[in-house]
Amino acid sequence: MTPINRFTLETHEGPYANWPVKSRLHLNGQPTRIKLPGYQLLCQYETADGYILITDYDCPFEESTHFALVSKDLRLRSCRTIGWMYETYILERIEWQDARTFIAFIHGGRPWRFTIRSWGIPYIRPRLRRQLLLFAAEGAAHDQHR
Repeated sequence: MTPINRFTLETHEGPYANWPVKSRLHLNGQPTRIKLPGYQLLCQYETADGYILITDYDCPFEESTHFALVSKDLRLRSCRTIGWMYETYILERIEWQDARTFIAFIHGGRPWRFTIRSWGIPYIRPRLRRQLLLFAAEGAAHDQHR
């Protein structure tokens, strides 16, 4: 996993309420065919399996955070969301556990573990696995699948 700064999201003009729900992804300033949910690119990493791109809508009162796995040939392989209506899911930080696993810490909430799977089936077995972590009194983690 290597932090990078090669991707950006398109910017939108006019009133916020009229913006589309997805923004075109740019690589080194050039538009790609990928559109991701959100208006702000929070983090980006290069892995052996592709790129992890983390976005949000930059709205502190009804926030969701989106995690995308994009292949090296620039195909969207998986996109997972943490969020719910009228709740705030603002990303606090990312901690990588190994080359395929990271923990996303959400402000005021429980952490989530993401694992990049070597293969997947869309909607049935996403390439980007998401698990809510529940911590016991001594800090031991127990997984609850979401």
